Amino acid sequence: MELFLLILAIFFTYKGVRALRRHSAVRKQGKDEPAPGAVRVEFPRGAPAQWFGADKTPVVNGYSISGGLVYVGGKLLDYTGFNDPCLINTDLKAEPGVSPHEPVEDSFPDYGKLSPGQRGAYLSWLSKGRSDPSADIAYVFLFFYGLERRLLIDGQRRLVSAEERGEIVRELLRLLPIYGENRGFRGYCRNLLAVEWVLYGKPDEQPPYVDFSDRYCAEPFAAVLARYAAAEEPIPPDTALQWLILNPEHGLKTAARRCPDLFRKLFAVRYREKFGDGMIIRSTKTSLTLTYKAASPSLGDGLRLRIPGLPNPFILKTPLKKIAAIAGRCADELEAYSRHIARGGSPDAPGAAALLPRDLLAETPAGEGVRGRLARLCGGEIRLVDADAVFGALGRPVPPKMDLKRSEELAETLETFGFGMAPDVRIHGLRPSPRGKIALFSPFVRPSSPAEFALAAALIRLGCLTAQAAAGVSGEEMNVIRSFLPEEGILSGEEKTSLEALLLWCSSMPQTAAGLRGVLDPLSPDEKAAMGRVLASVAAADGRVDPAEVRQVEKLYAYLGLERDQAARNIHAVVTGTPRAVPARQGSPGVFSLDMDLIRLREEETRRVGGILREIFSSEDEEAAEPLPAPDPADPLSPLDEGHRKLLQTLLRRETWRREEYLSLCDKLSLPPDGALEIVNEWAFATAGAPLAEDGDPIYIDIALAEEVLSNGKQKNGNPAP
Repeated sequence: MELFLLILAIFFTYKGVRALRRHSAVRKQGKDEPAPGAVRVEFPRGAPAQWFGADKTPVVNGYSISGGLVYVGGKLLDYTGFNDPCLINTDLKAEPGVSPHEPVEDSFPDYGKLSPGQRGAYLSWLSKGRSDPSADIAYVFLFFYGLERRLLIDGQRRLVSAEERGEIVRELLRLLPIYGENRGFRGYCRNLLAVEWVLYGKPDEQPPYVDFSDRYCAEPFAAVLARYAAAEEPIPPDTALQWLILNPEHGLKTAARRCPDLFRKLFAVRYREKFGDGMIIRSTKTSLTLTYKAASPSLGDGLRLRIPGLPNPFILKTPLKKIAAIAGRCADELEAYSRHIARGGSPDAPGAAALLPRDLLAETPAGEGVRGRLARLCGGEIRLVDADAVFGALGRPVPPKMDLKRSEELAETLETFGFGMAPDVRIHGLRPSPRGKIALFSPFVRPSSPAEFALAAALIRLGCLTAQAAAGVSGEEMNVIRSFLPEEGILSGEEKTSLEALLLWCSSMPQTAAGLRGVLDPLSPDEKAAMGRVLASVAAADGRVDPAEVRQVEKLYAYLGLERDQAARNIHAVVTGTPRAVPARQGSPGVFSLDMDLIRLREEETRRVGGILREIFSSEDEEAAEPLPAPDPADPLSPLDEGHRKLLQTLLRRETWRREEYLSLCDKLSLPPDGALEIVNEWAFATAGAPLAEDGDPIYIDIALAEEVLSNGKQKNGNPAP
């Protein structure tokens, strides 16, 4: 008996020790006594599953799952007729002993296929708040499967309240920073958040957490486009670009991926240039149906979700092709800058600015450097600087010549940084020389009164052309030219600054009448007479009249169709203060001042005059804008190339040429007819101050003028000019 009692005591002691060890292990795995308010789950075998919301704490196999958001029970069928992988099946054993950190081999975890130890590890992870960052991602996905089912299956059956959807969204947002380093989980989670908003949220209130930059979100993004199409509203550039990025049939070039911020900015600029406020896509008759790519295998390869009242924009191919074309061009524009960065180049380097499209310059480190260099050149005032210094500040090489395109690009680039230049081919009708000077100033604004501005700019040039016939432009002459400018109120202060810069440049650089083509004829007699008096006033501004100035005014009078003798009389009237039909301004006795009321006889007439003067001093059809080189005194023909020399020598054989003869001659010499005659006339004006040929049919040649020029060359050289 004693032996029996001893054996019985040993047996119960052993059972007690085992129970204590098992209880300790359970506590280590997360099992605990049910918390207050916890619901101990008791399901009959095979009983239907139950959803536990965030306010419930089910207890399964001794594990308290605080915060719920799980399906628990014995049966929860998916579309295949088997239990959903997310179901915490109470019919299956769950044992402690396996850490949630240990990897799960199955790529698509299924609670029913886990080992009892892995089920225990999963329940342990759930019971500890689903916050262990080291837990295997399979357990996170297993929990995520349940959230997908609740939102997209039960939600579509109207079994989920708005409050509960909010709880699930908050849980997804909590999980993202903990497990978002896993690319798959991050993408699926963002996609579910986006679909939840598309299905249940307010269309006009996109939450900040909805991120359509992720390729996983391509399907719900279709709803965004569909809403623009349904409302016939323009698609913003960011949305258009995202459409392209999310489309699997299109990809961005290397430059776009390497410089994403610059690419987006440039795309927005080019997109607005093409479509204004944005592209408008037509609404299709096909309703929008989203194909949700679920993480859970229980939802199949693609869960189709119909969005009532919205068209399907993804069946339209043409709009996307247009967007792709713009994106391709933007990437090409950034290619040179992209290669610079790829080679380790600094974005702050002066050369980096030269590689960027002009529209991006102002918003980059390279652009800030350019702005600083230009500010130092300008010094806060109108300053005459070398053209090569301006190109250097922009980080660009000096071009061999300044044609119309290069001249416009230079002016537009400076405008990007808030600076202006003179001459500005867009508003002054003149092009700078890459080897000359540029008047730099800030700020720059485009003229608000183009007609008045163009007229004033043309008068400045005519005045400087007259004054330079003697010993250069004097201070008195510059003051008289300034008096021609419109009064305050007609032009803004910035516009007058631009004209002052033009005056500084014109007075400092040799002027010619290049581009003068006899288009002054449309001016009315009063307008021509007014311009004639302007020239006379400039010639007499410094109190003395140089014979060279008189001759220059006479030549310009001839272009105006005025009598040459009238030039001397007008100059004499200015010097002596003789009363004239157009009085001087009050406060300026003895000095002629242009009556702007006369020039602005009528608003329409003024606009016509401005257009004529712009044409006089612009040569947009010419390939190059630079004046001919100064002639060699020993060889007056030195500025002309071989082709134009031969043309000149042939034209000097007689005084008149039929138009067709002239065209045939240019064809033989491979010269453009209009440009060739302009170059010859420019040469004549540079050497003799007058044109050689009068265009028309027939063409008249001033042989006497040519003989005068060539005779001067013969006398200085001792030999006939070639």
